[in-house]
Formats: sequence, structure tokens, C-alpha cells
Amino acid sequence: MLSPPLSHRPRIRRARFHLWPAVLVTLGIGTGFAGLKFVLINEIALSLDITHPPHMPFRWMQEIVSRCIAHGTLAEAISQGLAATLTIGVLIGYAINAPLSGAWRCKWLFFAACAGVAVGTLATLWCDAWLIAWLVGISYGAACAARGKVVPLLARATRRSNTLVSGYINAALVIGLLIGTVFGTMLGDQVVMQTAHQETVVRHLALFAVLAVATGLCLLVQVPEPRPIAFAQGMHDLARGTSTMLSEHWALLVGGGLSWGIASAASLAVYIDAIDPTRLGLRPTVASVLAVFAALGAIMGNLLSPYFNRRRHVMLSLAGLGLCIALYPHLVHTWWSAAVMMLCVGGLFAAPVNVLDARLLALSARQNMAGRGATVMSLVHNVFIFMVGSGLAVSLFLGVMTATVQFYVLGAVALLTMVVVSRARLTDEATMLNMTSEPVTSRIVAASTGIAQ
Repeated sequence: MLSPPLSHRPRIRRARFHLWPAVLVTLGIGTGFAGLKFVLINEIALSLDITHPPHMPFRWMQEIVSRCIAHGTLAEAISQGLAATLTIGVLIGYAINAPLSGAWRCKWLFFAACAGVAVGTLATLWCDAWLIAWLVGISYGAACAARGKVVPLLARATRRSNTLVSGYINAALVIGLLIGTVFGTMLGDQVVMQTAHQETVVRHLALFAVLAVATGLCLLVQVPEPRPIAFAQGMHDLARGTSTMLSEHWALLVGGGLSWGIASAASLAVYIDAIDPTRLGLRPTVASVLAVFAALGAIMGNLLSPYFNRRRHVMLSLAGLGLCIALYPHLVHTWWSAAVMMLCVGGLFAAPVNVLDARLLALSARQNMAGRGATVMSLVHNVFIFMVGSGLAVSLFLGVMTATVQFYVLGAVALLTMVVVSRARLTDEATMLNMTSEPVTSRIVAASTGIAQ
């Protein structure tokens, strides 16, 4: 039989997949998450009237608050504690979000993450902010899982390289976190209404509007999804892969995790130190710009890290990082000196961490566990971010540490990290850095992501 004329043949429309919805969603949730973090720091720590401290429900809590006020460490303790609370939410959600990334579609993972953080911005108006913080952390963990899943799928669908797609997604996250840092501090610093309650509502509604737009954009994320993996199977694979990675590559994981914990805690310590009237006395908006210099230093450190990829180079960089952090309170007396120091801290952090992370990912690729290696690495990073941050927070709350001593402690942790790295095998780094499955562009912006967080 003759085939029908061309004009009568049905047209088959091929699905078109775009990169921009995932980029914008990542930008939006990064802005909202970082913005909420600094809005809460402003409302809980910086706006607290120490002459009329709040009444705590338990006597031991009241004694802790009084001790912090007496030692002048309340703002530092609350800031580190709030950051640790957000991080523990990510850890709690780790066991849920990782298997969900195989069972759910990408757009629904993004949707759950954005909607959860958006609800958290409003829930903190009526509920305890510390309780909501770890729920927000769980929601943000879903976004991390969605980003890890969407990169290879979008690269295949749009016929772009993994390096390019990962670079766009991670760059959007870095930009979003930096914008959120500045935006959150501006909301706390610039919004002035007739009553304190009105100011609080306006701040949270502004963040909710950003996250509401991001939530709507989630529905536009379209990628060719693979066949779903059962949640139970995902849990089994997660437990097996995590155990294998921890037993075989503990030095790389612990060394990288401690470095990320140092960077996260140091960024908050520098922020509170900059706005302290007895120190630099900067406005919060001006102090938040220091995170941009730290991110720039991290990008430069990543670019230079292939030339300093021996174990002795990594150890010397960590020693320099510890020295810079320990001397920070003594060398920094102006905004410009703080900016220069943050450039150095960002570079000395990113260069060794990039070598450690790239080595770990390359070893994972050799064992056909590239995706699992990245997942376990993210878990360990967040574990040590929580451990370092919560350790400082508890010490500051109990009054056994001053604001200046926390810089010394972070410098000592950097030296401990150097000892751990001495047990890591970094003999063929040049080959392994080229073999790693993690895209180069992704590694360049990953460290600046940690600094911004």
C-alpha cells in the first residue's frame, strides 16, 4: 500500500528540555535559604536586648543565657548554634532525601524543597525558630539531592557536557547563597517599620515571595527521567555504599569534612566579629559583603590547586589556613584588612579541599561508585560542619570560650586536619585529578558554596 501524503501524516512532537528552569530554581532556593538564616540571626542574636533578656522556660536555660551575657558571647553562640541546627536538619534528611532522589521525579524533589523552605519562612513567625530550623534543613537537603540527580539528565537531554551543566547549576547556587546572605542582612538592617512585629512580618514575607516564585518554577523543570528505584532498594544501596566509602577512604573524608567545618564556622565568626561595636563596628549589610571576598578567594584557590596537589602542599595550605584564622582578631582592624584576610582564608581553604575531594571522587569512579562517592562526601561534610559549629556553640553558651578564643580553636582544628591528611594517600594526585568524575567547573564553585553557606 502507498504511504499517506506528507500533509496527512501525524506530526510527532519531540519534547524539548531546557536548562534555565533548574538554574533559576537553584538560584531561588539558595537565596531563600541563606536569607532566612541571616534574618533569623538578626532577629534572635543581634536584636536581643541584653538588658532585658527573654524569659526561658527552664532554669538551666536561664542560667546559660545569663552566663553568655556576662561573658559577651551570646551573639556568637546563637549564630553558631543556629547554623548547626540548620545543618543537623540536612543530616536528618540525608537518609530520606538520598533514596527519594531515585524514587521521585526531579521537579517534585525541587518542589518539596522550595515549598518546605517557603513554609518555614512563615512558620517562624508563630512557631519556635529553633524547631523550624531543622525542618528547613531537611527541605534544603531535598534540593541538594535534586541537583545531584538533574545534572546528568539535563546534560544528556540538552546535548551539553556534564561539566557545563554542573557549572551552571553550581554557579547559580553560589550566586544565590551570596545574594541571600546580603539580602537577609539588608532585610534585618534596613527594614524599619512602626513596630518590631511589622518589621519581622515584612522580612519573612519578602523571603516567602522569593521562594514562592522558585516553587512555581519547579513545575517547569522537565528532564527525561530514568525508571524509578524503589525506596527500600535505595536505602539498602545507600547504607552499603556509605559503609564501604568510610572504611576505605576515611582520611580523605575526615580531612575534607574538617576543612568544610572550619570554613563554615569561621565565616560566621568573622561576620559577628565585624559587626561587634568593640571590634570593627560595621553595619550588618557591609559585613555580609566579606563573604563575597571569601568566595573569590575560594575560586582562586580551586584554580591554583592542580599546581599544589602533593600531600606536603595540602598540609602546608592547611597550616596556613589555621595560622590566618588564629591571627585574624589581631591583624584585622579595618574593613579592607578583613576583606584581604578573607581572600587568603578562602584560597587556603579551597586549594587543599579541592585536592582531597577530587582524589576521593576519582577513587570512587575507579570502583564504579562515582555517584555514591559524591553522596557520602556530602554527608561527611555536613557531619563535620555540624560538629565544629555545635562544638563552638555549646562552648560559647557555657561561657568556657570567648569570642576571640573561638578563632584559636578553629586554628587548632586546622592543625588537627593537617595531621589527618598526613594519613591520606596522595601519591598520584596529578593523574587522579584528571580522572575524577566530578566536573572541573563544579569543583571550582563547590568550595565557594561552602564559604557562602
